[in-house]
Amino acid sequence: MTTKYPSTMSCTEAFDQLSACYSVGGQFRNYYRFGEFNACMKQLEKFKFCILHGTDPLEIQRWYQKQAELNAKQRGSSEDVWQERKSS
Repeated sequence: MTTKYPSTMSCTEAFDQLSACYSVGGQFRNYYRFGEFNACMKQLEKFKFCILHGTDPLEIQRWYQKQAELNAKQRGSSEDVWQERKSS
C-alpha cells in the first residue's frame, strides 16, 4: 500500500463532521450551495468505518484511496447549480 494516504483516522473527528453535517447550519449551507438537503451519508459511512476499522492502518489507507477515487469520478461543484439557476 502506498504511503500517499493517511494511515490513521480520528473517530472523534469523524463524529464531529457527522454532527456538523446534521446541524441546522450544515443543512442550510448544503441547501444554499447545492439546492438540496444533505443526507450526510459520506460522514456517516466514515464514522461507521472508523468505529469498525479505526485501528487498522492498511484498511484506513484503502478507505482513503477509495474515497479519493470516488471524488475524482464525481467532480462537480456548486457552480453547476448556479449555472442552472441563471439559465432558468
